[in-house]
Amino acid sequence: MTLRTTVRRLAAVAALAFAALGPAAGAASAHTVGGSGASNYVSTIGPLSPAVPGLTLKVVENGSKLEIRNEDRSGADVVVDGYVGEPYLKVGPEGTYTNANSPATYLNNDRWAKSPVPAGVDPKAEPVWKKVSDAPVWRWHDHRIHWMSTTPPPAVKSAPGKPHDVSTWRITLHRDGQTITADGKLAWQPGPSKALRLAGVLLAAAVAVWLCVRGWTMWVALTVVAADVLHSAGVAADVADGAVAAFFQGNVVQLAAWAAALGAVWLLARDRESVGARWLAAGAGLLIAAASGVPDLSVLWSSTAPFAWGMTLAQVSVLVVTGVGFGLAAALPVYLRMTPAGAVAKAQGVAGGRDGEADDTVEVSEPESDPAVDEEPSEEQVKGDQPPVLPGPSRRSFLATGATSVGGVAAGAAGAALLLDDRRQTAAPAGDLVAGLGLTTVAVPFPHQAGISVPARQQGHGTVAAFDLVEGATREQLTALMKAWTAAIADLTAGRTPAADSGSAADDGIALGSGPCSLTVTVGFGPSLFGKAGLDSAARPAQLAPLPAFGAEQLDPARSDGDLGVVLAADDALVVFHALRTLTRIAAGTAKPRWSMSGFSRAPGSSPDPASTGRNLMGQLDGTNNPVAAQPDFERKVFVAADAGPSWMRGGSYLVFRRIRMLLDAWDAQSTAEQEKVIGRRKDTGAPLHGGTEHTAVNLAAQNPDGSLAIRGDAHIRLASPATNDGAAMLRRGLSYHDGLTADGKPDAGLLFLAWQADPARGFVPVQQRLTKNMDALNRFTKHETSALFAMVPAVSGSGYLGQGLLEPGAAAASSASGAAAPAALPSDIAGGGTGRAVLGPDGVQRITVTADDNLRYHPSVIEAAPGTIEVTFKNTGTLPHTMSEDGPPQPGEPAAGIAQLAGGDQTTMSLKLTQPGDYPFQCGYHAAEGMYAVIRVR
Repeated sequence: MTLRTTVRRLAAVAALAFAALGPAAGAASAHTVGGSGASNYVSTIGPLSPAVPGLTLKVVENGSKLEIRNEDRSGADVVVDGYVGEPYLKVGPEGTYTNANSPATYLNNDRWAKSPVPAGVDPKAEPVWKKVSDAPVWRWHDHRIHWMSTTPPPAVKSAPGKPHDVSTWRITLHRDGQTITADGKLAWQPGPSKALRLAGVLLAAAVAVWLCVRGWTMWVALTVVAADVLHSAGVAADVADGAVAAFFQGNVVQLAAWAAALGAVWLLARDRESVGARWLAAGAGLLIAAASGVPDLSVLWSSTAPFAWGMTLAQVSVLVVTGVGFGLAAALPVYLRMTPAGAVAKAQGVAGGRDGEADDTVEVSEPESDPAVDEEPSEEQVKGDQPPVLPGPSRRSFLATGATSVGGVAAGAAGAALLLDDRRQTAAPAGDLVAGLGLTTVAVPFPHQAGISVPARQQGHGTVAAFDLVEGATREQLTALMKAWTAAIADLTAGRTPAADSGSAADDGIALGSGPCSLTVTVGFGPSLFGKAGLDSAARPAQLAPLPAFGAEQLDPARSDGDLGVVLAADDALVVFHALRTLTRIAAGTAKPRWSMSGFSRAPGSSPDPASTGRNLMGQLDGTNNPVAAQPDFERKVFVAADAGPSWMRGGSYLVFRRIRMLLDAWDAQSTAEQEKVIGRRKDTGAPLHGGTEHTAVNLAAQNPDGSLAIRGDAHIRLASPATNDGAAMLRRGLSYHDGLTADGKPDAGLLFLAWQADPARGFVPVQQRLTKNMDALNRFTKHETSALFAMVPAVSGSGYLGQGLLEPGAAAASSASGAAAPAALPSDIAGGGTGRAVLGPDGVQRITVTADDNLRYHPSVIEAAPGTIEVTFKNTGTLPHTMSEDGPPQPGEPAAGIAQLAGGDQTTMSLKLTQPGDYPFQCGYHAAEGMYAVIRVR
């Protein structure tokens, strides 16, 4: 075997290897800069006002970052404000510094603000400057300038083909006592037609196939390499520093493919009919298209992309890389199909042969006549010593085989790209939204504890636990326990290890490396606590009277009731378990565990619509008719009012807990139609059986065509409806559970039922009595095995502790989150969302509408008003939940404004009586760290 034969065969093997690597490489090789890929979001910034010679601020890296350059010859430092008006960045002749006391220093580390802010960072403290560069230039991820959600804004979602102004923003700088600002805008600009651009890819592939079959394979291979080098270089050049390193580090697979393609070019230059070279070129083309073209295919129909030399050149290079690359690969089967076997063999063995190379000659018989071939080689051409003249394929054969190859390869790749593009619309390029959940904390909606009405999206895991006081426990011990629990809860929910003085032993390390994961811990007292630890039995509220017996219950006393109740929930089961273990260790010597039960809900990110209603283990939507925060009577239904008693429960809520085992085997034996009649709703949509959608108002009088009730008399929703229970209502936030099998081999699974209400006598009790008395059809498929009732106390201030109003009679109620310090005062210059004036109505009330969106802004964010009553209508126009909680001091003699919490698409109205001039800041309890603030300025 000659060296040339060996090279040919090795080339074929290498081509197959490259082809096999292609699809895998493509999925992992998308070009991004600063975490930003192709999109239709366009972020622009205006000039600095006032202008300063040598000082520039611009948007870079496809809207992912801002760049500041301070070449002011005066030598003055320029300080950039962070998200709460604190000094964040200092740029001057000595270099660039970041403030270790600024949350922005940590949040700006990545595109999606996933870096946690360390404990103890205080934006109000004196700056602690840390040098990060010797140059007076810096780039940073400023989350005011780009879209922070993986879900488009509502306006864009409803009309993606139209341009939209998404938000406006402002960057504030300071120089020698001078304030400098730059205003910017984030817009949605629809890109070109996706269908037309995909058609262009197919056309490029078809042209490439035609050229290759006509003998131009070498030039087609050079074209695709040149286009990919240009494409990759343009992406790398968009990086401020280290463009060369970015080019090589970001294109490892491509470098191998380019080498293979150039090797094929070298072989083809020596022998234009080399089949081995065609195999190598095909493999390289496939790899280039899969590694560079498919991941970046959305560049073709986007408005912006990370590319240094303009969007047009970016789109042309991607079109050529994808279309021509796949065309180069598709040309190989076309060539082999259209070329007679003898000619191919001759091309493999004789082409380029020299005298004396006997092993390269092959005897070839004359091919049979083929009507598809326009021209047949002569016998002399086949048997002679000269290189064969290969017959060209007929037009009909070329079109048939070419269309099949191009259509199969290019259309398949385009389909894969469409799937990838759709995923980009719902998942963050630098790791989807779920990746940031571990860092999420839940703001306490004072005066209520967290875990009742917030977070709006229920966490994925939860545990309900009860404790009993040890024999002889004193009030002092109970007080010390509640103080220790309060301090530990503040640390745990912030993602910190509880301090040593919280009463906890050394931390068990279970949750090391985990963030807070939206942890909430809600604490309360059971009926049996009264009469213990020096608490008078007569002090027990009437609302906390033990629940009456309900028919058909099968309660286990050992797993019911308790002196203290705790509900823990988070998006990570390990975080929940760690929190429970911590509270249990702290309680040692004062209280001991009585029982605990764990459950689960829908995992974050598992549904394309996080605000949709979840399902229980029966497959039914569970929670459709729940009260929502936007309803005017929500607070009255769920929480103890400020004028109700006892005073230590004002702002708290009463929890009814039931462990309800579902008889799933019996349930599954029913037809879907029968299951729907039991509930009164469709199983798939949750709509009432008389028609409509999930949230259509239930019409209990609706009839079927035969005159029968559409929702039959024993249907669950009929008997549980507030309309049939004198308006009785409760907020249900249940968890599913599965504890293996029972002794008889049946699944021990069902619902951990949690119902929150201002008074069980006006909530759970009348509803459950009616369900029992009227033989709720669902009762045949459930068993109530555990029952408990707890008075879940209100939240407390930084120096207070949970239950202080009961344990220290006369103690004032708290004014901020349980165990957490009161929110820091906010700066007055927070006009990033614009300024609006409240309009005075004929009734003397000033009114204004404030919207909140998924770009984490209030609009307007500065509300100007005169002293008096101000009515603020709060609309959530996005999909993420938002709150608007008062952060400034209440007026003397007037109640605090409280909080409005809304899911996406909801709205509510707050009436505030602000009689004294001043600034009254607000913040979103969920997104304050991202700079979501507003202020009412009374003048």
